[in-house]
Amino acid sequence: MENVDSVNAELDITKYKRYVARAKCFDIEAGKFIAVLNELQAKENGIFTGDRVILKIGNKEKIVIVDLSEEIVGKNEIGLFADTSHYLNVRDGAEIEIRQVGVPASINIIRKKLDGTPMSSKNVNTVIDEMMENRLSDVELASWVAAMYTRGMSTEETVALTKAIVKSGHTLDLGRKPVVDKHCAGGVAGNRTTMLLVPIMAAAGLYIPKTSSRAISSASGTADTMEVLAPVEFSIDEMRRIVLKTKGCMVWGGAINLAAADDKLIRIRHSLSLDPRGVLLASILAKKVSVGAQYVVIDIPTGMGTKFEDMKVARSLAKDFLNIGSKLGLKLECLITDGNDPVGQRIGPALECYDVLNALQNSGPRDLLDKSCQLAGALFEKCNKVKRGRGYSAAFDLIKNGKAYAKMQEIIEEQGGDPDVKPSDLPIGTHKYIVEAQGTGRVRLVDNRNISRIARVAGAPHDKGAGVILHCEQGDKVKEGDLLMEIVSESASKLNFAKRLLDEIAPIKLQKVVLGKYS
Repeated sequence: MENVDSVNAELDITKYKRYVARAKCFDIEAGKFIAVLNELQAKENGIFTGDRVILKIGNKEKIVIVDLSEEIVGKNEIGLFADTSHYLNVRDGAEIEIRQVGVPASINIIRKKLDGTPMSSKNVNTVIDEMMENRLSDVELASWVAAMYTRGMSTEETVALTKAIVKSGHTLDLGRKPVVDKHCAGGVAGNRTTMLLVPIMAAAGLYIPKTSSRAISSASGTADTMEVLAPVEFSIDEMRRIVLKTKGCMVWGGAINLAAADDKLIRIRHSLSLDPRGVLLASILAKKVSVGAQYVVIDIPTGMGTKFEDMKVARSLAKDFLNIGSKLGLKLECLITDGNDPVGQRIGPALECYDVLNALQNSGPRDLLDKSCQLAGALFEKCNKVKRGRGYSAAFDLIKNGKAYAKMQEIIEEQGGDPDVKPSDLPIGTHKYIVEAQGTGRVRLVDNRNISRIARVAGAPHDKGAGVILHCEQGDKVKEGDLLMEIVSESASKLNFAKRLLDEIAPIKLQKVVLGKYS
């Protein structure tokens, strides 16, 4: 049972009204904990839209946010969406006690932050705690994110937020050292360096419990791509078992409840299209702390179409990572990398697996292999596995001698996949559209953002076999009729949608030649 009373330790909750209503369950998920009360009855009890109430049945309690209606529920009824009814384990007609809850302490903290007042560590913990207890509405959380965006965050606030996010979920303790990790700031299509770096590090005897995300606006996240080869959803105990046996894993972070508050903040940040610097830093570093990492390499791509197009911004972000990381006890290395082009030749879950499997056998795209070895080499040097300047060659040696590929097979098998899978076995879409150069020129830009948009419209990442295959990169000379790219889809209709989008945007731009006619 949630310790609801401890949340209200400073409040006399006995003064708030309570009444009993019968459950009316809706087989629809709201994505949050909401209760629909009869409007007239709720107002008689001093409860209004957006208020919080405690629902109690038996020994289970849950704080929910109130919505009101005179049509959906009658007097002495309470409407419960599937999220809430499943949590409370109630059915239609069950009697539920409804009790008012006072105004969250976070409201005043958020208001003060909007005014520019810095938050103490206690303030930050209060907001995160009340967010996790579902005491804050999306509007209130959005206001907090907006306040941190407009007013900025101090080092102390960012460190406090990181620690609060870590405390909100599980943590992984392997009881082994050294533990290493990696993060990419994103924005580059096909950037599957994690899937080479993890087996390289594990083959070298370092522990790397890698949690990864699914795609939000890209054609594929690392979790989406790895899922082509093996399951990625595990409990924290299963994750620990896999890592202790193989030294590495690649799993979806959303299934493990590590740094749980971060998922809620990401949802708000994404809906607002806001990324406050301090919240971004806390989000990334909290995940590293939660898996027990000691050494971390951060990839910050910069260039056209990336999240950080300006080199000055990228350098500033790197300094912030190093500063905050040191205060959290992490030893970080930040690499500012060229993000002007996609990495690898293929974009989309199964297509990216094709590149990864080939690269692990030293026959894939050279840029993917080089960048992965650069990142792995930086980690080797940071944790003193090799001498300074020897990191890249040490990483590449593990590719050449086959140990990294063998380790990848071991990880795939331990996660429940087929270790003997070959690139030719992958489920690539059969519907294809070829894009040729209309004239002669030099490739000026391969737009990361637009390439990802086309791949998504073609079906990625939901359709594992959908995406884009590139046949050129920035700086290439092409002549009329040369193959520039292919769009791959699992369905004819989605391929047609991708072709229509292609007519509207120019994912590949040639110097003095505009892509226009396709065959």
